[in-house]
Amino acid sequence: MKIKEKIPKFIPYIFIFIASIAICIPLFSKDLNIFRDDGIQHICRLMGTYQSIEEGQFFSVIMSNFCNGFGYSWNIFYSPITAYVPLILKIFNLTYTNCIKVFMFIVVFLSGVAMFKFTNKVTKNRNIAILAAILYILAPYKITDMYIRNALAELASFAFIPIIFNGLYTIINEEKKSFTLAFGAIGLILTHTIVTMYTAILCFIYVIVYIKKFRNKDILKYLIINLLFVILVTSFFWVPLLEHKLATNYEVFVPGRMERTEVLKHYKVKPQCLLYTAEEQTMVYNIGMINIVGCVLILLAYSKIPKEYRKIQIMFLIIGIVLTIMTLDFFPFEKLPSILKMIQFTFRLFEFTTFLFAFVAAVNIGVLIKNFKLCDITILLIISCLLLVPYKNKIEYKENDENLLWPAVNLTEQTGRVHAGMASLEYLPSKAFNAKEYIINREEGPIILNGEAQIDSYKKNGTNMSINIINAKKGTEIELPYIFYLGYNIQETKANGETRSIRYTESDNGFININIEEDIENVSIHVKYTGTTIMKITFTISIVTLFLVMFLRTLSKNRKF
Repeated sequence: MKIKEKIPKFIPYIFIFIASIAICIPLFSKDLNIFRDDGIQHICRLMGTYQSIEEGQFFSVIMSNFCNGFGYSWNIFYSPITAYVPLILKIFNLTYTNCIKVFMFIVVFLSGVAMFKFTNKVTKNRNIAILAAILYILAPYKITDMYIRNALAELASFAFIPIIFNGLYTIINEEKKSFTLAFGAIGLILTHTIVTMYTAILCFIYVIVYIKKFRNKDILKYLIINLLFVILVTSFFWVPLLEHKLATNYEVFVPGRMERTEVLKHYKVKPQCLLYTAEEQTMVYNIGMINIVGCVLILLAYSKIPKEYRKIQIMFLIIGIVLTIMTLDFFPFEKLPSILKMIQFTFRLFEFTTFLFAFVAAVNIGVLIKNFKLCDITILLIISCLLLVPYKNKIEYKENDENLLWPAVNLTEQTGRVHAGMASLEYLPSKAFNAKEYIINREEGPIILNGEAQIDSYKKNGTNMSINIINAKKGTEIELPYIFYLGYNIQETKANGETRSIRYTESDNGFININIEEDIENVSIHVKYTGTTIMKITFTISIVTLFLVMFLRTLSKNRKF
């Protein structure tokens, strides 16, 4: 194929790249305050994850330097993609801050590509798809996500929503086998749990709208196959999460802990903020002028929209309007079921309206402009970029020194509700959370809680520890200097060389507690974090299933399956 024939294929990606560069310009400044809001937590999480890998944890979930050296886990409870993928960039010797910045650019670009592919799949119109990708990338709400909240996981989730709907459309509307839905859902689950839940609701609505299509039994079969693959591939994340939930009470699972009603009410959006962002206003909730105009144009465009996707157009517009109303201050969101209030902030719904309105506006504009061409897209791209300029004063520039975050900042009496590296301590066992003063004042080594024994010596290095105990009496309880999480492997070695595994429980202060089961003159205790048996099993299941999905997808593309 000649170069001239190849160029048109790259044109959409050139526009997407330019739009991505435009929204990411502040990332190129070394003084961008990447620590702002959630940013500092993500940097600390990367540091802790990297440390856990250096310690030799195959399941790198315990940040041993956190919580005053007693260990804290993000990765058991928080979707893993934003912990592990940015760390791949460390091979280029980047700082943690720059790893996050590069990751941000990558996910912004990929979100545009995903939006282009979805819209192009539905409309079969390349130019409309390019415009949809541009509007998706340059939505004003991205300023809030990228630069005000530094919500890395939420930003990454933008890339997977169009993939999910691409796969859903392929199965339901084209009535053919596709694993795109599975890959999109896997990525979203491993990126942002709350966004996943709301996306599932939108997918359910989509299914209801096209319920008549299910007369074809193959559609249901393809959906079930995709769902099964999603469950199996992501099992390495959600099964250990469930395992911990069943083991003891962790703060993140306490009712009302994550869906605080007063916070939800405080961050409701005033209607005028959809159109105008005041100078004193911190967050940007503006829908975007092109999106607004584009959606209003449905009154003129409806009759010109091809019947093949007219229903999707109307459905997306209605859902987008309903979700927008749900963000507003007069909507009684706090009266909804608790599971829906897990969203924490109603403005998170703008992630979905950004997707829905970008599609609707692009279609309306594309069908109304006669011979919609690349020059029209270029003009709209320039306008979209210029409309973001007024928001530059919302971006904060401040010298960042990530080295000040390491070693991890200790928990002290002065620590507020939010703590660098541990957020609001929501991933602590409830017993430990309610014993913060104990954590602050606790000594570094093992402690004999009751019974008789002497700690002859101990050596602790992260999640690895050796203890020598003498003259221990049966029933003696010893609290180890580790917060209670599952997956620690504790071995007891007697003077005669006999070795056995020791089961552990949770102490009254949320630490690991071991019990001496017989009188012993001299015994060595060895502690190492290896992960639970369930972690190992589900990890194997996830890897095997992932390769199976990729294999079947390859066969499907080659029309052998």
